[in-house]
Amino acid sequence: MRETGFISKDTKLFVSLAEMPGNTGTVWFNHMFTQYKIDAIYKAFRVGRTDFEKAFHGIRALGVAGGAISMPFKKLAADMVDEMVGVSKDICVINTFLRDVDGRLKGFNTDYVAALKSLPEKTESVYLLGSGGVAASVAWAIRNKQNMPLTVISRQKNRSCIPKVVDWNWVCWDEMNKLPPPETLINCTPLGMIPSLELKIPNRWWTRIKTAIDLTYRPEGNFFSKQAGENAIHFIDGKQFANWQAVEQFKIYTGIEIKN
Repeated sequence: MRETGFISKDTKLFVSLAEMPGNTGTVWFNHMFTQYKIDAIYKAFRVGRTDFEKAFHGIRALGVAGGAISMPFKKLAADMVDEMVGVSKDICVINTFLRDVDGRLKGFNTDYVAALKSLPEKTESVYLLGSGGVAASVAWAIRNKQNMPLTVISRQKNRSCIPKVVDWNWVCWDEMNKLPPPETLINCTPLGMIPSLELKIPNRWWTRIKTAIDLTYRPEGNFFSKQAGENAIHFIDGKQFANWQAVEQFKIYTGIEIKN
């Protein structure tokens, strides 16, 4: 057991690799390690888009115990682990890795677990904004929960990470205004993470939307969350989504199951 404030050579290091890291995960995991008297620390790192492979090789060389992978590296990370576990094999995207006793890095997908919790039990239409790694996990959850009609709105179809077996219709981002309103709208893009890059959707969509899910989060709220509030829409923000998937990550890291 690690004494408070003391880090030794035996203390395990868990990391988060992201292009735009925040402090939420660092605060939460370190709190949980302390609460459960686990000799481990957690640290988020900012990684440039062209530096991820070097960073991940460093993970191997330094014996890092495990960690989280954030956008836009989830697809690339899946190609760099030694083995994908569970649903990650179907999605071909990971957001979590763990070093086993033999030193091999195993990849997991806990975004899928959070997506299942986020989605409504029934909906007539779902619009997914973005087609990257986390969108792939959400799309797989949509397929497995009820196989709801899915439209993916993104810039380029040929760069999509959506699993091929998912039945989905693609619409170019610039054609968004031509679409009828959905019942469920999910933002899987970085839009909304910072004030200078807000997510804006056609105003007429709010007349039909029943559930809005935003995988970004700002403590003060963003334009998307404020619009949802003004229209009395059932809204799930990125903090709640992150909490659901982090609980699953903690179980992978420690074997401890937290009920939430």
